[in-house]
Amino acid sequence: MSSILRRIFKGKDQQQHQIVIIGLDSAGKTTIVNRLLRSEFIPTTRTLGVNYRTVKYRQIMFSLIDLGGQEIYRNLLWQPSLEKADAIVFVLDSADLRITEASAAFWESMKQNEQAPVLFIANKIDLPGARAFDTIVQDLDLTLATRSSRPVGLFRISAKTGENFYDAFDWLADVVVGSESVFKCKLRVVILIDLDSHKIWTTKYTSLGNEILNEFNKSISETMHDLLKEPAGMEVIIASDLQLVVVKNHPLVVGLIIGYSDSVVRSKLIAERLMNTASASIEIGEFSSQVLTKLIKRQWPLDIYKPKSQD
Repeated sequence: MSSILRRIFKGKDQQQHQIVIIGLDSAGKTTIVNRLLRSEFIPTTRTLGVNYRTVKYRQIMFSLIDLGGQEIYRNLLWQPSLEKADAIVFVLDSADLRITEASAAFWESMKQNEQAPVLFIANKIDLPGARAFDTIVQDLDLTLATRSSRPVGLFRISAKTGENFYDAFDWLADVVVGSESVFKCKLRVVILIDLDSHKIWTTKYTSLGNEILNEFNKSISETMHDLLKEPAGMEVIIASDLQLVVVKNHPLVVGLIIGYSDSVVRSKLIAERLMNTASASIEIGEFSSQVLTKLIKRQWPLDIYKPKSQD
């Protein structure tokens, strides 16, 4: 994943939502916090005790409490923090063999606060030894957790590469804010690629500098190469105050350039629906950039970017 300097999120919601991040030691909790703060991978050392951070994510203020995962901290610090949490993030190292210990820690934390939404993250899926997500769900009996009255989200991510990272935290932000949550997605540029015919269709809703476009074009090529091994996949590349969401479902690839604070989850949804809608026209050779422009204007008019003077 390529990246340049990021900017701070701007938003109107100043209420702080207390998010407690727990999991066994070395699960990647602090790495997740650093990616939330800096939108990039930063090597970390083991957390001793507790780590407090505040971040504005998707226009929502998170007060993060990153708790150490060693047994002594689980016994002393977890319960009082969990009782006051607005939401709980439980992080599991997908390659960690301590599955029984992790399962016990997860279910005990669920008892400490039976109301707060829970985001379960299977982290480090980029590691060769990472277990399959279905296996993790079965080993921890996570389907039982999803049957509770509170929201429970299950995600597999890599805090190092960023894979699925924003999907997980968009979900968390959505459930924390509830009905007040409105995740916008303003499309700057839409790129649709057919890998079979090598055709590319593009529509633009704003002009971007050559440096940014070159960065994104390079990133699209790199991402497509990375995704060639799989029939489907997704990547998020951040540059300046924009981000590129690349979604692949062979043979189609969609690249959406959106704002830095726009919703990645909504972008993914638009990309997937765009593929389904356009596939029939592409197969019979009746698709063009003009058709792409009209399609987006017809189906997603509220997501088309407007210059600030028109907002």
